[in-house]
Amino acid sequence: MNGRIQVEKVGFGPELAGLEDEWEELHKNSVRPTIFSTFDYVYTSCLHFKGSEDVFFLLLRDAGTQSLLAVFPLSVWSRKIHHVGLKVVSHGLTPNATEVDKPCPIIDRSREAECWTRFCEYLKTEFTSWDMIEFDELIAGSYLPHNLSKLFSFPRYFNRMKAGPDSPIINLGGEWEEFWGRHRKLRKRCRRLERALGENLSYRITSDPADLEQCLGQYIETEIRSWKEGEMVARHRNFYQELLPKLMGKGQLYFGMMHDRDTVVSIEVAYVYLDRVYFCHGTYSPAYADMSPGMVNSCWFIKNFHGKGFVEGDYLAGFADYVNPWASRLERTENVVVRKMSWKNGYLAGFHLAKKVKIMLKSISKKQPPDLCPETVPQPVAEL
Repeated sequence: MNGRIQVEKVGFGPELAGLEDEWEELHKNSVRPTIFSTFDYVYTSCLHFKGSEDVFFLLLRDAGTQSLLAVFPLSVWSRKIHHVGLKVVSHGLTPNATEVDKPCPIIDRSREAECWTRFCEYLKTEFTSWDMIEFDELIAGSYLPHNLSKLFSFPRYFNRMKAGPDSPIINLGGEWEEFWGRHRKLRKRCRRLERALGENLSYRITSDPADLEQCLGQYIETEIRSWKEGEMVARHRNFYQELLPKLMGKGQLYFGMMHDRDTVVSIEVAYVYLDRVYFCHGTYSPAYADMSPGMVNSCWFIKNFHGKGFVEGDYLAGFADYVNPWASRLERTENVVVRKMSWKNGYLAGFHLAKKVKIMLKSISKKQPPDLCPETVPQPVAEL
């Protein structure tokens, strides 16, 4: 066991709240500092999305200096598969159940290998009441997927990786004119909307906290009327009403507002953290759908962040495919599953194997020609 790193388990509550400054200092120098791993985002998400699962945080500290090296937000879920009860360990905020994109632990970039090794040791020897580990939307090629078979080796563990959703990444460090010149169809859509709305068209981008209440209210109202039918921000309005003031107060939130006089045409929302922009939400009024207002707003929103010191814009995992032609690259993700070799997982493996064999045999039987009936068997021709 790696004695240089100590592990402390902390629940969600006041003790965690006292770690904000230490968390944020670590986060800025972490392997992957994203807006979704900031203290504000994680804490507020837990506050609003935590259900029956057990949510806790593993704090990894240097045994000598006591400096914080890593924070692993984790949750333990109870799940039944074919009447077998399983304990599943996953990220503290799973992307399937929350508004979190590509969740990842916060790890000091200079101690990544040590921290992952110590984390896995902890799950093998100290916190062992689990049957399965699931981490979704890990960046392809990052430490855990790349070293999975070494960290959880066969025959004690059985591992599986599947491709997760891709994220279109926009280069914000180049020249805007170069980007604009490469996308003829986008230019045509912008000009068409400008001609259609004429002098009634107005567009502004704001990060002013004084505008937040109005912008959020208009976004929710527009989203409810749109094809999304309020299934995104409107559905989780309490979460956003608490989170967004925190982000906007730190200059980490922007709205792109497009109006036809006083009527909302389209609204885009972006988070910013360090040198990265996260294009996270967008909606438009269905009355303007034939003008491609969402695409035009996205274009103008991207333009705003060009040449402002930002390196990349992230359109997040599973975003609409129409963004792909604008991307300088696609950021691949992987979903990781680790199963502990036990009677439970053995039973489930046998169940799935039997099911596959049954399907295979059924498929083979369908391909075989039917037995010939006596009436259909060719009879020898009688000699005359």
